[in-house]
Amino acid sequence: MSAWTKTGSAAVFILVGSMATVATAQIDYDSIRNEIGTVSIEARVQRFEPIQSVVAGAFPIHTSNYDVVAVWDPAGGRAHESWDMELIYPLPGEMQISFTSNETVGTRRQSGGLAGRSVEPMESSRIGANFKDLWLSNPILLLAHAEQRAVSNGDRDDNGDRNDQPLESHQLALEGTEWLVEIDGTSGLPASASTTENDPHRGRIENRIDFSDWRDVDSIPFPFRLEQFTGDRLVRREIRAGVDVNTEDAESVLAFEVSELPPGDPAMRRWGWDMSHIVLKRAGGGNIGNYPQIDNVAIEEIAPGIFLVPSTHNNLIIEGPEGLALVDASWYPERSHTLLARMAERWPERPIRYLILTHHHIDHTGGMRPVIETGASVVTSEKNAGYFREVFESTMAQDVNLIEVGQFLSLDGIGREIHAYDVYTEHADGMIAAYVPDEKLLFNADLFSPNRPLQFSLWFDDLMNAIDWHGIDVEKHVGGHGSGIAAHPVDVSGHTMPVIRRLETGAN
Repeated sequence: MSAWTKTGSAAVFILVGSMATVATAQIDYDSIRNEIGTVSIEARVQRFEPIQSVVAGAFPIHTSNYDVVAVWDPAGGRAHESWDMELIYPLPGEMQISFTSNETVGTRRQSGGLAGRSVEPMESSRIGANFKDLWLSNPILLLAHAEQRAVSNGDRDDNGDRNDQPLESHQLALEGTEWLVEIDGTSGLPASASTTENDPHRGRIENRIDFSDWRDVDSIPFPFRLEQFTGDRLVRREIRAGVDVNTEDAESVLAFEVSELPPGDPAMRRWGWDMSHIVLKRAGGGNIGNYPQIDNVAIEEIAPGIFLVPSTHNNLIIEGPEGLALVDASWYPERSHTLLARMAERWPERPIRYLILTHHHIDHTGGMRPVIETGASVVTSEKNAGYFREVFESTMAQDVNLIEVGQFLSLDGIGREIHAYDVYTEHADGMIAAYVPDEKLLFNADLFSPNRPLQFSLWFDDLMNAIDWHGIDVEKHVGGHGSGIAAHPVDVSGHTMPVIRRLETGAN
């Protein structure tokens, strides 16, 4: 099979074993579309998370390394992926996970990690994210299967400067999504592929992969080095060890029993597709579940005028005679919309005066935009103010009132006093805790999770040290994770803090 045609000068192939390094050529995309049934890829991947960094806006935190094997039938909409993972953050460990699916349903097998061993139906959101990522990661196949909308010539680089190697931009459409593939003017091969996706912080964000180390595999060019960015922040590096097409065992790898699975959810598949960078960044940290959590939004009073909104990531509502304060806005925006509707039903005459963000991590702030759009002032550490200000000014039409917390700040805008204290912790620079003096209740995120066995001892110590330093009179603890209330001083005898001390020693 040959999918190459000559340009003005002959195409050049430098053979390396069964593969070839490719110079200048034009590609016959019709042949590729018609003749490639399956693609098999083996690679080593590093995952990074920009919005879980210690310092807001700093270099992304390294979450995992893993070996991946992928088998994909692009025309038939079938795929299998297996990840053998070394987890680094937030909890060091090992995890093996595999997925086999068609476009609507699939199975997930997992061992290791926090969820242990399981075999479950695959989440529709992950199906959408996986297929989106396969298209974005393989631009030759994307060009072969997508509808081409327009081609334009560009001669400027990412900084707007003139480029000695002009790019040819191909605007494509596939599965209701617009894509942009930029072809290097010298090699004739894709330099990058990108699309725009939904993002909890920025609304819309570019998801782009840059390609290099192109090699010929059975007369088809494939990139062997990939570097992925969202909004120009690094999220993934991939070095491919091997690529093959139309392998004999592909059918057996892709096979699974569809009839035994519950039907897929097209809306959730689209949700994961439109936010694939978030779903897969979470997967890189060992998180397997991704859904908006709109079906479990409840408001539970835990103290007079103080309400917990429980989930995997909790919110706290503080009621005052002149308004409400909401502590944290856990993801996703859809959850916040549901919570806002519940709050409006319960307190129709009381506006949300404050959104208190304990820190910048996206799992506790991914639902902030709908809350801010109600007119709430944002309360955050002065260390995070620059990051949030840039996000608000660049992506939101309205002016946002940003209130900065140094070591301590008292808030009285709801007619009930709330204190915000800084907490020095290695988990996140610019961490604050919210305290309600009249109930002696303290809310923290990530540092201590009431009534949950899993704890992180260093972070717990950071919180206790902050309480001592500020002289906070705490009787009750509530957390961004965990459930209910824990009394102070905290009894740690039933928790697994010694086990989690792996974080302190750096063991893997």
